[in-house]
Order: sequence, then structure tokens, then C-alpha cells
Amino acid sequence: MIEDEMFDLVRQHKDGILQSSVRKTLEIDSKKCSRTIAKLMKNHLIRREPELANGRNTFRLYCMEFTGPSDKHKYFLAGGVFSPCTGCSIECYPENCRLLDEWVWAIIKEEN
Repeated sequence: MIEDEMFDLVRQHKDGILQSSVRKTLEIDSKKCSRTIAKLMKNHLIRREPELANGRNTFRLYCMEFTGPSDKHKYFLAGGVFSPCTGCSIECYPENCRLLDEWVWAIIKEEN
């Protein structure tokens, strides 16, 4: 199935892959490529962002599946753990949050 092949191809490129490269690699026409991308986006498996490549407008495709921390995530990690405030729904005062204290101490230890 072309959707599976495309998803696997996008997943292999942690920093994204150009839509034109996907089309060429899978040897499909642009219409079929666009339809398949739309299906994958509708199912929240990939996302795309506009990009200018070689003077032409195209899109870079990214996998929506978490494949591990990248350089973009390093500011949210301390001791290999995401900031406890990320996605937190506990109503608290940051100055009295034990989870946040532990995370901040992990940052301090990493810097020393």
C-alpha cells in the first residue's frame, strides 16, 4: 500500500524530507503523491511545512510519531526527563512544586 511506503519513508527522515523527494523515491505522479499525503495528514501521521528548495516552492514532510528527542528538545530535557510543566494539568505554585524543583536541580547538576 502506497500510504505505508510513504509513511515509512517520511519516518526514516528525522529532520523531514521534501515532498518532491518522496514523489521521486516512490516513483509516483504528483497528483497521487498529494492525495496520499492528504490521507496521511488526515490521520495525523505526518505534517508538512512550506519550504523553498532550489528556488522552487515545495513542502517538507515530518512524521508525527515521536522518534526520540532531537536537538530541538534539548532545552526541555534535564537528566533525560522532560520538564514536568510540559503538559502538566496540576494547579500549583511553581515555587512550591516538588517535581519542578527536582527537574531544576537536574539542570544544575548537568551544568556542573
